Amino acid sequence: MTKKIIEITTIEELLEMSSAGGGAIQGTPVRNIGSRKPKGQDLRKESIVRKELQTEIMMRQYVRKKIKKTLLEQRKREVEQEYQLRLVIRGLIKEAKEAANPHPSTGINKLRDAFRKAKPTLKTKYQQLTSSQEQRDAFSAHMLRAFVRLFDELDGLQAKGEVESEVGDIEAAVGEAPDLGLEAPPEDQEADDIEDEINDLLQEMLNEVKIDVSDDEMDIVSDEEKAEEEKNKSRTEKDFQKKKEADKEKEEFGSGMDGDATGRNQAFDTFRLVQTYFSDSYLDLSNEQDQKMFRDWCLYNMKLLFQNFEESLPTSPDAPEIADPEGV
Repeated sequence: MTKKIIEITTIEELLEMSSAGGGAIQGTPVRNIGSRKPKGQDLRKESIVRKELQTEIMMRQYVRKKIKKTLLEQRKREVEQEYQLRLVIRGLIKEAKEAANPHPSTGINKLRDAFRKAKPTLKTKYQQLTSSQEQRDAFSAHMLRAFVRLFDELDGLQAKGEVESEVGDIEAAVGEAPDLGLEAPPEDQEADDIEDEINDLLQEMLNEVKIDVSDDEMDIVSDEEKAEEEKNKSRTEKDFQKKKEADKEKEEFGSGMDGDATGRNQAFDTFRLVQTYFSDSYLDLSNEQDQKMFRDWCLYNMKLLFQNFEESLPTSPDAPEIADPEGV
């Protein structure tokens, strides 16, 4: 009895042999046995061979799919990294151009520098608000209002300094004024009048305010007792007290404005992080035109920046409406 050995050299031959319904695997045995029927042992061997071939084919198909999926995911990551790298390079080129080509206004140059420092924080804090559009709208509105208030306060402080300087000049001028021959009132008479006014004022206050304090009701706490009480507070109590004080500040920050409280709180924290970048640059400017350019273009560019952050947020495309083929 001679045996016929079939040699498989390619995947195609393997697939063809596996898929052949009545071929060498599932039908006629792979060896020439003539007209004799195969014995039970031979049938078992052929069944084992078929199972091993089918298992190998399935493993090859699985490995092929796995490799293909891995390559696709790797390519996708490379494309995303390349895109992010392009954005970074584009930003660096833009900053280099701005540094090489300064604006004719010193105020605008100072504003560019402030935005360059603050932009990463502004973007991160804005794009963290992903639950609803209302949160981001409240964030933008409170941030813009906070900057308007900031510039008003800075202008007020600078004006106060100018007024104090002018008052000092006036006092100095009065001190150097010539004697016009006017006499001051007698000192004793002026002192008596002032004393009478003070006594009358104290009497009116005592008549209007009645103070009834008994020794039993008095609760005097020394500084040492206050420090000991504060020391004995638990971490939870201290955190709660700190949170309560912070909430009060945030409510004052957003007073007079409606909107989502989460967006307001995020704006409060963000403003405290970036405020110094803009206030320091603004106070460095002494030219009124530079200050005006800084203030006006700051608010305008801040609004545009939030719009760009909104557009760059990842969004899920709307699913298309597909009609039921049966019309149900």
